[in-house]
Amino acid sequence: MKTHLKVVNIDCRNDYSDEQRQIAAFGSELILRQTSSEQDIVDVCRDADVVLDESSHLPAHVIDQLQACQAIIVYGVGYDRVDVAAATRRGIIVANVADYCTEEVSDHAVALLLAGARRVVVMDRNVRRGGWYDFPTNGPIHRLSSLTLGLVGLGRIGRGVVRKMAGFSLKMLVTDPYLTPAAVPPGVKLVPLERLLLESDLISVHVPLGPETRGLIGEVAFRLMKPTALIVNTSRGPVIDETALARALDENRIAGAALDVAAVEPLPASSPLRKSEHVIFTPHYGASSVESVAQLRATVVDSVAALAHGYWPPFPVNLSVLPKVPLRPWSEFKRT
Repeated sequence: MKTHLKVVNIDCRNDYSDEQRQIAAFGSELILRQTSSEQDIVDVCRDADVVLDESSHLPAHVIDQLQACQAIIVYGVGYDRVDVAAATRRGIIVANVADYCTEEVSDHAVALLLAGARRVVVMDRNVRRGGWYDFPTNGPIHRLSSLTLGLVGLGRIGRGVVRKMAGFSLKMLVTDPYLTPAAVPPGVKLVPLERLLLESDLISVHVPLGPETRGLIGEVAFRLMKPTALIVNTSRGPVIDETALARALDENRIAGAALDVAAVEPLPASSPLRKSEHVIFTPHYGASSVESVAQLRATVVDSVAALAHGYWPPFPVNLSVLPKVPLRPWSEFKRT
C-alpha cells in the first residue's frame, strides 16, 4: 500500500480536525465530505484509497465504482450497511472498530434490564401524571435473584452483560451458534434459542444484523416467551420484528420491552410501540460516552496509519480478502 493515502470521510457531521492533523502527520490526507446520494459517494470517492463510513449504505453497485479503493473503514461495530462480499471480490478490506463501546452498550443493556425488571420508567410516568401506587405493573415484580436472564448472542457486549449481571445471582442462559459449551463463561449455560425463550424472564439481544438474524425475534419467538418476560434490544432494530412485538405487547403475551434501536430511526410517529406503556425507549444512544467516542476516533486513525505503513488494520471483517497490495500483520505494527 502506498504511504500517501487519500482518505475520504463521506459522513461528516462533527469536527474532525484531530483526525486530519494525525493523518497528515504520517503523510496522508483526510478529505471531509457530507454526501447525500450514492452518486455523490461515487463522485467524491472514485480515486480515494480509503473510505471512512459512519452511516452511509455502500451497496455492490457503488463499491464496484470505487476503482482506487483499498479499504473501507466503518466508524463503529456494525457493518451491515456495507456489502462485504462485493468489497471482498474487488480486493477491498472492510474494517470496523470491534472493541468500540463494549462497556457503554453493556452498561446500557444492564440499565434497561434493571429499569424494566423494577418497572422504574412506568412508575415514573405514573407519578408525573399524579398517581402513586396505581401504576400499571403488567405482572408481579420479582426479586432479581429468582429470575433467569437469557442472552441472545455472546460477543464482547454480551460477555460484558454477563460480567455485570453476575452480582445479582440470576440464572443465566445463552444461545449462540458460534459457541461451544467450553467457550461459555462460568455460571452461564449454552442452550438452543427455543429453550432460552421458554425459560427466560429477562432477554437481552446482542447479535449483529445479517440475513440469519434479521427478524430473528418474531411471532414464533414471542409465542414461546413467558407472559412475564421482558426483552431488551441494544443491537440492531431489524433483529426484532416490531409488528410482532407490538402485537405481543397488545395481547399481553409478554410483559414489556426496552429498545435502544429501531428498524427505522427515528422510530416513526405512527409506530404502535410508541403507544405502549410497557416499552422503554432510548434513541440509539447506548454506545455514547466521552471515552467511547475518543476510542472510536483513535482506532480509525490507527487503522489508516497501519494501512499507510503496509499493515493490516486492527479489525478487518473480511479476512478472506486478497488485498490489492501485500500487508503485514497488525500485531507487528508499532506507531511511533
